Amino acid sequence: MFAVINVHKPLHLTSHDVIARLRRVYKIKKVGHMGTLDPLAEGVLPVCLGVATRLIEYFPENKRYLAKVCLGKTTTTLDSAGEETSLSDCSHIQLTHESVDQLLEQFRGTITQEVPLYSAVHVDGKKLYQLAYAGKTATLPSREVTIYTLALVKIDLSNPAQPKLVLDVSCSSGTYIRSLARDIGAQLGVGAHLSGLTRTQHGLFNLENAIPLANIQSSETPEIFLQNPLPFVNLPTIHLPNPELALKFRHGLKVKPDEINERQSPEIDLNEWEEEKVYLASLAAEPIGVIKYSNGLLKPVKIFPPELVR
Repeated sequence: MFAVINVHKPLHLTSHDVIARLRRVYKIKKVGHMGTLDPLAEGVLPVCLGVATRLIEYFPENKRYLAKVCLGKTTTTLDSAGEETSLSDCSHIQLTHESVDQLLEQFRGTITQEVPLYSAVHVDGKKLYQLAYAGKTATLPSREVTIYTLALVKIDLSNPAQPKLVLDVSCSSGTYIRSLARDIGAQLGVGAHLSGLTRTQHGLFNLENAIPLANIQSSETPEIFLQNPLPFVNLPTIHLPNPELALKFRHGLKVKPDEINERQSPEIDLNEWEEEKVYLASLAAEPIGVIKYSNGLLKPVKIFPPELVR
């Protein structure tokens, strides 16, 4: 199998739960997802099946979310799953679209973000959440992330004591929206936690085309939801001019760039090879594998089984 499926992950399931269910549906062990979603998050979860799992690292990683930030309440996990650590009345704060947008400006662009304690980030060989559950403390690492867009969708004042900010966030891989909620609350001086999260986009996959997991499980023909992963992969394609070159790559041999016909791959400047750049090699409609330019030669990195796609 060589396929990808855009799953709409429901609330209260882990990403691993989704993988386990898809293994049963498609009767295949080799299944992998892109970008973990917490149990209290829903939305786009792209999943690769079979040989396509070897391509996971090459899919675009930019993500977009619709986030609900509840002001006035903080929790241990930075979301609504954790225990309450503080509670304050925010009725005195005058929240306007202009004032909130001005506040959000400091979080746009490349920022330094402290990761949550309850996360899978490793510290001293242990995942942070393992240390947290064991009652141990750790210095939380920081990382640089990029917030491409951060827009206020609305201010929910249905509970004036703990109002909610609904945000549209487009960001780089590795961004913690829980940490963003925490930091927004800290800037307002009242604390905050993430009370709801929907991933609306991951790379070229979007929420409008995501298939609810329940629909996949109940379908008598679940294979109709599977797609060719290649159009979603962020790799330039080198079209091989003959089967002999494909055979060389399959045998693990390196190929000189001048063996590639420029007319076959007009979108690539064959006179300006970039060191360590990765490409997808194909022969007609058949993907051969991932190859890399290194030290003046094209060498195979990940080769697919013959006759994968026709």
